Amino acid sequence: MRISELPVNVHVRLWGSFISRIAASAVFPFIALYLTETISKTFAGLFLSFTVLISFILNIIAGYICDRLPRKKLLVSLSYLDSVFLCLMAVGVILDEIVLFIASFLGSLTATTLKRPAMRALVQDSATPENRKLIYQLDYWLINLSMALGAAIGGLLYHNHKGLLFTALGITTFLVAIVYHIFIKETREFIREKVHQNIFRDLLHSYTEVSKNKPFVILVLGSIFIMCAEFSTSSYIAVRLAETFQPVTLFHFQVTGVRMFSLINIINTLTVVSCTFLVSKIVAKNSLKNIMIFGLTIYGIGYTVLVAANVWWLIVAAILLATIGELIYAPIKNAEELDLIPPDKRGAYGAFSNLGFNGADLLSKAGIILGAYLHPLAMSAVMAIIVSLGAFFMLYSLFDHKNIA
Repeated sequence: MRISELPVNVHVRLWGSFISRIAASAVFPFIALYLTETISKTFAGLFLSFTVLISFILNIIAGYICDRLPRKKLLVSLSYLDSVFLCLMAVGVILDEIVLFIASFLGSLTATTLKRPAMRALVQDSATPENRKLIYQLDYWLINLSMALGAAIGGLLYHNHKGLLFTALGITTFLVAIVYHIFIKETREFIREKVHQNIFRDLLHSYTEVSKNKPFVILVLGSIFIMCAEFSTSSYIAVRLAETFQPVTLFHFQVTGVRMFSLINIINTLTVVSCTFLVSKIVAKNSLKNIMIFGLTIYGIGYTVLVAANVWWLIVAAILLATIGELIYAPIKNAEELDLIPPDKRGAYGAFSNLGFNGADLLSKAGIILGAYLHPLAMSAVMAIIVSLGAFFMLYSLFDHKNIA
């Protein structure tokens, strides 16, 4: 199947998100910097920690309402609302009204988190066994390309054109909402009725049902361990490189530990953008399980080496290996995951799956503490164990789930 043959809903949602994410990636990475410049580092840290907790709670609510309201209506309404909050953030920046900025940021965070399961479910509703692998390859590629473009734009314009950046984000979100309104087709057949009249009991019932799906829970657990390796790049690995990497000169340019960390991210992004579809074609004729085993294996080897490597060429080789492994396993995992999700419960399952990101992030942050007591080689061994467990859980849940009671 070719990209042009994908359903309209998939095209509109993926390309709409691509445009929105470019704008968001040009702005949101600088929120901490803006709050630090305007108020203080302490406030920025405490406030952003608070938003993580808020996001966690909103994510649970979002999955629940996604299964009980029309997907399109939910997505379009919240996209329009998000654009209003983002424009108010721009006003706050231009007028230097920090209270308006913070209140609007919380409003935007709420709207964005609440619409996320609907965005995911709209794609899942349109996915079939024939097209879903291509859908998730395209989605994976667009996510990485948009974040790279957004970061580049933000880096160029943030210092001198803050107001322009935030205004562009609000206008872009509004225009994308209009596109969603006109072109997205509703998938009403998947709306669920309430089981309990009490909304809190009904919400609890939704996630209790998800937790009874053992293969899916095992998959989420495996995802936590697997993603922990990638998240460690910006936690333990970044800290270790800053402290222990000996600067080298490459092409008349001095590479310090901090710059080596930036180089890792650049190599990762460029590899994903340039090799996603090429890698897919190379491995397309093999069995999904064997391909995924191979992908997870080289992914694990790459990050196991990266945790301890302190020589520039070994670091480059390790991140290339890890990224190729991710290119192989990630689209397959996302596509095969659909077999474990009942069509009428995709909101709750999507929200539960998102907990994997929180768990992986928390586990990777714990690596900083553990790294203070362990030698890098010992940390490398720990990473090998974590990724091996994650690969086992992931493969078992996706390909042997019929044997799970």
